[in-house]
Amino acid sequence: MRAMILAAGLGTRLQPLTLDKPKPLVEFMGVPMLEMIILKLVAAGVDRIVVNIHYLAQQVIAYLESKNFFNGLIKISDEREKLLDTGGGLLKARELLEDDKPFILYNVDVYTGLDINELYRYHCEHDALVTIAVTNRLTSRSLLFDTAGLLAGWQHNQTGERRIVRNYSGRLSHFANSCIYIINQEFFTHNRLRGAVSFTDIYLDLARDHKITYFEHNQDYWYNLGIYESLVRAERELKLKKQD
Repeated sequence: MRAMILAAGLGTRLQPLTLDKPKPLVEFMGVPMLEMIILKLVAAGVDRIVVNIHYLAQQVIAYLESKNFFNGLIKISDEREKLLDTGGGLLKARELLEDDKPFILYNVDVYTGLDINELYRYHCEHDALVTIAVTNRLTSRSLLFDTAGLLAGWQHNQTGERRIVRNYSGRLSHFANSCIYIINQEFFTHNRLRGAVSFTDIYLDLARDHKITYFEHNQDYWYNLGIYESLVRAERELKLKKQD
């Protein structure tokens, strides 16, 4: 398996921690976020991991060098010249991800107990172009799936904005995106968007004509570590659980 960790963001919501440190190197429970995810992916059997870089990129490079690029498993996709957003960053890394198998896309600021292998098997069994890991937790932005399990749109739960991208069957179910995906290689040929674009915009566009489905994992813990207050709260909760 191959995987990409989206790690190039500016990390503004993690300030003051990111004023002089890139988001992927911010520590959670004493370990850099990037290292936690790399070790999780390696344990799942991933044999190549692409990490994109932009903000304070040299620090990330120096860190990876100090780890011998995790025995050479890590490849860098360099966005120092221009930050390309989540979708554009993925498109830039195409040559590093091309293989005969689906690959994993993982946000660097996600901490979860999700079983990567279970998600991967589910994707392969359901013949989808993209499978999105989701839970039914409260969220400001929901993904909308129909009764056939296909992505039909997106909704901003605070403003009421809604984007329906295709005709759908039955009622729509609302889910929170866990920001972990399994993606078929055909994604690159089917995609029509270019430049600095979000991955959300890409898969909503693809959902018009292709199977974008979901994998629900409500039994797993899930934390967003990309927001300072959320990171602090997550550390406090996990330390309390360890004490119990």
